[in-house]
Amino acid sequence: MSDLSYRAINDDVLNAMGRPRASFYFALAFLGALIGWAALCWTYQTQLGMGVTGLNRPVGWAVYITNFVFWVGIAHSGTLISAILYLLRANWRDAVSRSAEAMTIFAVMTAGLFPLIHLGRLWVFYYIIPYPSQREIWPNFVSPLVWDVCAVGTYFTVSLIFWSVGMIPDLAAARDRYESELGPEHFKTRFYRALSLGWSGAGSQWHHYGRSYLFFAALATPLVVSVHSVVSWDFAMSLLPGWHSAIFPPYFVAGAIHSGLAMVLTLLIPMRKLLNLERLIQMYHFEMLAKTLILTGSIVGYSYGVEAFISWYSGDIFEWQFFKWRVGGPAAWLYWLCVVCNVLVPALFVIPKMRRTIASLFVISLLVNVGMWSERLMLIFTSLAHDFLPHNWGHYWPTWVEASITLGSFGFFFFFFVCFTKGLPTVPLSELKEKVADEEITSTGSCDTRVKASVDPGKPSVLAIFSNAGRLLEAAKVACDAGFQQMETFSPVKLEKLPAVLKQPKSPVRLITLIGAVSGLIGGFWLAGGTANVNNLIVGGKPPISFIPFCVIAFEGTILIGSLANLFGLIVLARLYRRRTVAYYDPRFSRDKFGLLVGCEPGQESRLRELLKPTDAEEIHVHQ
Repeated sequence: MSDLSYRAINDDVLNAMGRPRASFYFALAFLGALIGWAALCWTYQTQLGMGVTGLNRPVGWAVYITNFVFWVGIAHSGTLISAILYLLRANWRDAVSRSAEAMTIFAVMTAGLFPLIHLGRLWVFYYIIPYPSQREIWPNFVSPLVWDVCAVGTYFTVSLIFWSVGMIPDLAAARDRYESELGPEHFKTRFYRALSLGWSGAGSQWHHYGRSYLFFAALATPLVVSVHSVVSWDFAMSLLPGWHSAIFPPYFVAGAIHSGLAMVLTLLIPMRKLLNLERLIQMYHFEMLAKTLILTGSIVGYSYGVEAFISWYSGDIFEWQFFKWRVGGPAAWLYWLCVVCNVLVPALFVIPKMRRTIASLFVISLLVNVGMWSERLMLIFTSLAHDFLPHNWGHYWPTWVEASITLGSFGFFFFFFVCFTKGLPTVPLSELKEKVADEEITSTGSCDTRVKASVDPGKPSVLAIFSNAGRLLEAAKVACDAGFQQMETFSPVKLEKLPAVLKQPKSPVRLITLIGAVSGLIGGFWLAGGTANVNNLIVGGKPPISFIPFCVIAFEGTILIGSLANLFGLIVLARLYRRRTVAYYDPRFSRDKFGLLVGCEPGQESRLRELLKPTDAEEIHVHQ
């Protein structure tokens, strides 16, 4: 990546957003046809009832719930790559994080369809919304199904905010490019201008943006672990053999990340080729994804082994007979398909050639996706089909309606992802540019006094333009040491050392985030406790006020309100509400140039200009 310049990175990413070819429209038409066919099948199911599916007694959950769990799992790798690996400073995440985040959004959107489809009577879904009604039907916050609604809703909201905030600097780059090529009033220019929220790349904006993004990552990291744990409690909180197990939360989380990483490979391999992103998304990134798949596949394999051990060691005859039926009964082919596709096939990545060849990467990622979908189906329907009593055992086979709607869900997901590849930056160009900037910056030292990060527009100022990040920091230090304390910087990347040079105080966005998080914690307990007191129902032998189950709602409230407060703090402190760039802004600041704006008293312009000349400034402009 170090051989690429700021301009090359900018051009490669924004060129991918150019005019689509005929194949793009053909893909959209094909995927739209799949969605239309699935919609017709769903309408048919709504009119005739759930009898058109293979659901029966005792198998009341099957393909639709499988799709819900599968798509929620697909969504997890986006947050893993964006948040967890960001906190761990994994340098290979940058090129693939944006597409993984988009995949998260579209996967959660797809997953959210299936509880409604499975509900059958879609028009009564509002019963689960917590509002005081005349029917006195309040959600039961002791139920894991209600936890699901809160967890998945929070995950979608936080992921959408995280994704959108991460794109702001890149959308500004797209805005400036289209404004220079198509004019300020063109639809594309106005569209990206609205989305970029007046971003100018000012140092004061980057200062608050960097802290805010870090807090988003810190909030999203526990959320990604909690969401699929909550999804697993839909099953683990029951008493059925095969479901009632404490291993389900880590088992589901590992499987979710496993399937999500495989889907990242499935999407990025063709996208990289079709959008000509080979210079940015390199084989190194694919190899790191493959190595991570080895890890998650090992965890999934370990979970399979522990599940068998628990069934035997527990001494529970129902668990043991169920496990023997699962691995040797009529559904055994499904179990062993999961073992092969989820454990043995990704283990091939141990061979260096297998993880360095595009064909093997793509085929193995597809097989892992097939295996993880099959695992979800196997886990869900087998426990229902073979529970405690032999006279209650049954069978299940999906019908063409379920298959069509499932196929349509893949069309729905890929439709939005294909639109994303042409409408928004698929690679975070500002983060890739940081690597170039880091190579240019050397130790500069800090100013003797704190610099005020604003310039009085009523007084003269001097704007120096640089093509090197290191020169910008040196010039800022020179101006500061000469007694000039009003200055603002502009850059296409976040300069980690700039706050230390200018002695900027820590961003107060952390306090706003903390207040929001604490408010969400209190509000979550208040909502759950207040709801429980409406009817004073005793459910599952638990008292109406059950502190432990209510912790789930409080946790989701903490993350949700904390993230919203963090977003609010960023918008206010970075002044993104202005919707237009600040004065003295140059569109080149979003591409490959750095600017230093220094305020001065009348009569000091010449002195300041001469002071900045030795810093290798390419241009120096005096504003009266």
